[in-house]
Amino acid sequence: MADGEGSVKVVITAEEQRALDSGAYHLISSEAAEDLADRGGVTILDVRSPQEYGDGHLRDSLNMRYDSFDQLPPELEGLDRDAPVLAYCRTGNRARKTCAQLINNGFTNVYNMDKGILDWAGVTVAW
Repeated sequence: MADGEGSVKVVITAEEQRALDSGAYHLISSEAAEDLADRGGVTILDVRSPQEYGDGHLRDSLNMRYDSFDQLPPELEGLDRDAPVLAYCRTGNRARKTCAQLINNGFTNVYNMDKGILDWAGVTVAW
């Protein structure tokens, strides 16, 4: 849902909040996210719009809008549910909702980059 200024409002349900409180959710800084990505073995999800993604995204990230997670996308079905998954968006709000949805689908090691790509100082890739 968008407000009058084009921002996206994300409402976290009680079920999603329980998922975030489960211990599987980790809110990390952009610096810690960069370290996690550099170590490898992490699936990186950019949950912004395709246009935002095209303007610049983290290398090796998959673009999947957060509102497409009502059911787990087929691209994520085969992933190891215990392997790390890093989600990010513009400011962290859409990624937080995505993290809850991932946890509710059995993922146990889910990271949200606090403050989103706006706080990212590392390299981005643009199309």
